[in-house]
Amino acid sequence: MTGVAAGGASLVLALLLTSSSPELFERTGAEDRTSEAFIFVWALIALPTAGLLHTPLALVRRQRISAGWTLIAGYWLYVALMAALARQAQGFFPPDDAPGKNGGLFGAAILLVISTPLFAVGSGAVFRGERNATTPSVREHVTAVTILCCTLTGLVAGLTFGYNFALPRNGFPAMFLPGGALWGLLAGAALGMRAGALLTSSADGRRRMTDDAKSFARTSTAVLGCCLGVSQLGWVLPTWAVVVVGVPAPFVLFVMAARDEERLGRWVQLRRIELPREALH
Repeated sequence: MTGVAAGGASLVLALLLTSSSPELFERTGAEDRTSEAFIFVWALIALPTAGLLHTPLALVRRQRISAGWTLIAGYWLYVALMAALARQAQGFFPPDDAPGKNGGLFGAAILLVISTPLFAVGSGAVFRGERNATTPSVREHVTAVTILCCTLTGLVAGLTFGYNFALPRNGFPAMFLPGGALWGLLAGAALGMRAGALLTSSADGRRRMTDDAKSFARTSTAVLGCCLGVSQLGWVLPTWAVVVVGVPAPFVLFVMAARDEERLGRWVQLRRIELPREALH
């Protein structure tokens, strides 16, 4: 409930900021980017607002206030960095006639990228209990958030690349769904697991995450290669035909890997994205 209240309060504050300082949104409005810019403004207000509302309860529970606010500051900087990146990368703020704009792809992508830090702060998970054998540490929390952020960012990158794929343009369905989402997610998971291996203090966790990162990287490379190969049919086939072949192609790859474990199975493996237990609770 506290997170919901923080979201509502920050939405009101964002609307008041928009109405009282319209010049802040004049440039984005002229480029038809107001909705995406508003999402970032709301998120940047929601993070400290949720922190303020959760602080009294954290004090009562004797949780680590300074560590929690350090995390909030870090997540705020992360969202601000993503806002700056989105402002510079035209793929995040495309014109009306750009692929995916009217279908809401990029608005959904932005929400995916910033959803993990918003959840972490809105749920109060940034305020961890005192260190003991059963309570996940701040480092484990950061590890879990890093893995999820990298995974979702990879998903967004894969979708964006796939939808704008133009070599050939008729081949883009093979690079978009489910292929683009799948290889992007796996690549993001590989990056997140590798970063998590550097962050975690557990030797067993470091070894497991490193193995997972290598597996996700190999599988992502294999799926990307499959999608690129199928997309080349776009030189000779219409878009609808590429859809018919491209949509099931990644699933066929996994079926073939299960049947040929000695060769293809080494490159294509089904693994869950495992996070430190209760790190986001």
